[in-house]
Amino acid sequence: MVDALDESIGEVFQALGDAGILENTIIVLSSDNGGLPIGFQSNRGFNFPLRGGKGTLWEGGCRATGFIWSPLLKRKGVASDQMMHVTDWLPTLYSAAGEDPLSLGKLDGTDMWAPLSLGYASPRYEILYNIDPINNISALRYTNYKLVLGRTNDGQYDPRFLTTGGSRPYDDLDLLMVQSTAARVLRDLRNKGDLQFPDQWREKATLDCGNKVPKNFVSLDPPYLFDLASDPCEINNIASSQAGVTSFHFVCRNL
Repeated sequence: MVDALDESIGEVFQALGDAGILENTIIVLSSDNGGLPIGFQSNRGFNFPLRGGKGTLWEGGCRATGFIWSPLLKRKGVASDQMMHVTDWLPTLYSAAGEDPLSLGKLDGTDMWAPLSLGYASPRYEILYNIDPINNISALRYTNYKLVLGRTNDGQYDPRFLTTGGSRPYDDLDLLMVQSTAARVLRDLRNKGDLQFPDQWREKATLDCGNKVPKNFVSLDPPYLFDLASDPCEINNIASSQAGVTSFHFVCRNL
């Protein structure tokens, strides 16, 4: 799938380059949800070390990877951890096109173009994941703190799932990357013999949850409260701790 994506993105780059508009283009790749490692229609979706998967309110189901490529970006070659929601893309791309998002009226999204392009702090400080009255689950993030109520399918989808099988391709993935259609087109369009992919990019985009085993979380009765700044894998439920109680009241006061 990723190989096919490389091919298709390469063809898009080629078409934009041939049309002479690549230098005024923004290309965004992201996802609408995490993988589905368990249950009906499960697949090789791999969210570890994040908890949960598609259909859950855990980070493995809602936190999506992505990247932006554009000559219009002032800040390049960085890994961003700025808080952003899918609804932010409309005002962000509208702003990048030189228009004022305020002219669109009241929106759920926030203009993130300046933060992403220049490195400013994200203006977004909260995300409502969902309020599901049918399955009785909900989640809200305010600053670093994430409050989760309810359990997904009686807790069956709550763990941190390891890969469902398979093995790493025998081919060198870095070599496949530089030989991809997208890389070839970029080299030709930019007249560069070699494209640089610093190891620091991958390192900064990698989550480290420490030497924690997958089964270190018991889905007990909610609520759950996590400090995602120090615990992005939702391992340590602080709801019953003194710090957690204080944080819980902090979140509730700002609802």
